[in-house]
Amino acid sequence: MNPLKFHIGIQEIATYIPQTCIDNLEQGKRFDVEESFILEKIGCRSLPRLSEGESVTSACASAYQRLLQKLPVDSQEIECIVVCTQTPDRGGIPHTSALVQAAIGASENCACFDIGLGCSGYVYSLQVVASFMQMHGMKKGLLFTCDPYSRILDADDKNTSLLFGDAATVTLLSDAPRFTSEFVRFSTRGSAADALTKQDGLMHMNGRAVFNFALTDVVKQVSEVIETSGVAKESIDLFLLHQGSRFMIENVIKKIGGIQDRSPVSLGETGNTVSSSLPILLEKVMGDSSINRLLMSGFGVGLSWATAIYSRNEESAA
Repeated sequence: MNPLKFHIGIQEIATYIPQTCIDNLEQGKRFDVEESFILEKIGCRSLPRLSEGESVTSACASAYQRLLQKLPVDSQEIECIVVCTQTPDRGGIPHTSALVQAAIGASENCACFDIGLGCSGYVYSLQVVASFMQMHGMKKGLLFTCDPYSRILDADDKNTSLLFGDAATVTLLSDAPRFTSEFVRFSTRGSAADALTKQDGLMHMNGRAVFNFALTDVVKQVSEVIETSGVAKESIDLFLLHQGSRFMIENVIKKIGGIQDRSPVSLGETGNTVSSSLPILLEKVMGDSSINRLLMSGFGVGLSWATAIYSRNEESAA
């Protein structure tokens, strides 16, 4: 596909991490899993959980409140609200974005819809929302991510219960962006969907299949994006990879090669937060003026994977 350059892009990001957490080391004892394995292979010391009284809607609203602490946003000026989740409130009826619109007091003159993607969801959703906004002349939109897999985890399945954490993020997309899209590539392999799936209401994961997928297809796509975009690997200041597990990320980084010092591994206090993992990482560097170009890659449920290069817009106010 041809490179794309959007005028609509990322202006700011805010994150909500629930206060309720599970001590993953204590949880590991129940499965006779050694502490070293949890820390060095899974990489999660604690896992945040939405409390009983919280929901996707309330978590998104909390992320929005944190956004307001960073910059003034008039909810009446928001023209688009999108929620990326595979675990929607009320079973998805009504769509969670409508509930969020009410919760944050946004105008009724606001387009609201959900996107049902998992770990690739942030990269996909950024493109969908930016394209939608640009097509319709919109200036301010909100992209929320929140996928509390804790709702669908089997407490007796160590492959998933030791890995996933709950979180919510909100990304303000606007016509005054700090980062805009340079190039993106998408992929899907529905024939391998059983590697990550929900059956009888519970999550099931073939960890080996997902690991092999990441080390082959994701690495290949990242390399192809760099080559096809014409952007030199050396000119990319930061590589943000979906925080699936410590062992998987470290091996993907190693196989891509030459990016170890530019690829953060940070899931110790959050776990795998699905579509929220990339914006959680990105929020930390939004104000870092040394980051002029970055690559994001999300991959997981589908199987679905997407990789994008974003560049800093120097003309926009920070």
